[in-house]
Amino acid sequence: MRYSIVSWYVLREHLVPFVLGLLVLTFILLMNRIFTLIDLIVGKGLAPLVVLQVFVLSLPFILALTVPMAVLVASLMAFGRLAQDSEIVAMKASGIAFWRLTIPVLTAATFLALFMVYFNNHILPESNHQVKNLMIDISQKRPSVKLREMIFIPDFEGYKVFFTRMNARTSRIFGVTVYQEQKNGKPRVISAREGQLRFSGGGSLFTIDLFDGEISDVDKEDPTRSRLLTFDRHTINIPIDTELVRQEREFRSDRELSARAMMTRVENLRTEIDKESEKLSDLQAVALSDSLGPNQDAPAKIDLQIDQTNRRIERRRAEISRYLVEIHKKYSIPFASLAFVLVGAPVAVLARKGGTGMGFGLSTCFFIVYYVALVGGEEVADRRIVSPLIAMWAPNVLLALAGAVMIAHVSLEADWRFWRHLGRQSNRRA
Repeated sequence: MRYSIVSWYVLREHLVPFVLGLLVLTFILLMNRIFTLIDLIVGKGLAPLVVLQVFVLSLPFILALTVPMAVLVASLMAFGRLAQDSEIVAMKASGIAFWRLTIPVLTAATFLALFMVYFNNHILPESNHQVKNLMIDISQKRPSVKLREMIFIPDFEGYKVFFTRMNARTSRIFGVTVYQEQKNGKPRVISAREGQLRFSGGGSLFTIDLFDGEISDVDKEDPTRSRLLTFDRHTINIPIDTELVRQEREFRSDRELSARAMMTRVENLRTEIDKESEKLSDLQAVALSDSLGPNQDAPAKIDLQIDQTNRRIERRRAEISRYLVEIHKKYSIPFASLAFVLVGAPVAVLARKGGTGMGFGLSTCFFIVYYVALVGGEEVADRRIVSPLIAMWAPNVLLALAGAVMIAHVSLEADWRFWRHLGRQSNRRA
């Protein structure tokens, strides 16, 4: 009964730091996403609803990283606070070993990891697919009008606009030159002393009212001659299409697939490798035989086919490694939460500080080490130097082992000389 109450108390201590860490870390990574997209979003003149959709669809990718990080922050802050207020000492005095205090947190982290596995296999691939399609549609969208002085503006279909000076407050422009494309390939040149810019037709027309100018173009009846017309006022209506056209694309990359879908592709690639290997064996048999006859070009052709077949096999093996890396990442990153609990709890007790700064500072250091190890493992696994299984799970295993050693150290209420004492005893027995 006493242990059950303490377990709920320890879990409750983790709740607020976990939520706080999740919000802060998600906000930080989301700000990084905003700065990455800001130029594209502003340059395309997107509607606020589309901008909001981009960020909402970006959230699952960010949450896949920040949830394990938040577990680490919560573990450091909660156990640090308990140690700082001597509550860990009180619990030990009542007969509850430190390692038992980590069990409810590990249990909660296990359930959270299982949920994140489901999240990574169902929600994350769909959001990645939708945000990729949306970003492609945004990149293909015609840009909004950007008016700049002393530069030909090519944003209008069939027109190029130039002006030397602009009054930003009144949209009045001066020293205007407009090149209008015509069917005969010869541009019509319209120049004016000044003009007025405005939108009309509910925003679908960009209107330029020109004053005191002239129009120069080629005579339609005699292309060798040109004609010049002067005007007091001339209006140009340029249609603009700023609508975002949404399209659905069937192709999905590895980060847009569930683990099951990627395993299906892996099996298909292995089948293709088997077929290519059989073909390679036949080609090698032909190359070694003496039945090629007097045709001297045949061996060179066979060698070329062997080389091409080997390259196809290598490409497929590289694809398999890439898919297997992504499959293991969908499981290893969620279960990093358990390793973070095992490391965070004893480190916080040893540091005896539970402040927000300490929690975020230490968690940042741990996660940087973990992330570097994960990226390095992904690189060597993609090059097929190390198995994807080992590369993606090694950071978790190493952190968990280090955490288990530190938990044993804290539970035994000894300093590090205890381990040296055990070493000396074992040497004496030997």
